[in-house]
Amino acid sequence: MSEPKRKGQPRVLTDKEGEVRELSLADFRRMKPVREVLPEFVEAMDALRKKVGRPKTEAPKVHIGFRLSSDVVASIRASGRGYNARVEQALRKAGFGAAPNEDESTKALRRAAGAKKAKMAKKAAPSGSRTRNGPSKQSA
Repeated sequence: MSEPKRKGQPRVLTDKEGEVRELSLADFRRMKPVREVLPEFVEAMDALRKKVGRPKTEAPKVHIGFRLSSDVVASIRASGRGYNARVEQALRKAGFGAAPNEDESTKALRRAAGAKKAKMAKKAAPSGSRTRNGPSKQSA
């Protein structure tokens, strides 16, 4: 037995088990934007979105494009990961840009060196041995 309809009252959207019934056009017409119903919820979500992600840097990097000889590019890339930081540091030492910030450039070089060491260690690991990411896959 269903509940009696109340004149002027909207129908309940869920049944006794908590299942949502199929919504009608009249249900959609009665709905209001969440900004009107719960403005504090919208404000909280906006504040959360501003907190998420990488913090903004004081001096963001700028993407540029210019042409170099292929042998120069090959040798830079062959130096391993983090070559962008090494190129930037070389340009600063050559007198371009502001004086090098020791903290940032040193951190970048350390990250690059650490990545290179990890790559070398991974290559040196014997096949079939356990690595940081679990057992290596052996070909059949």
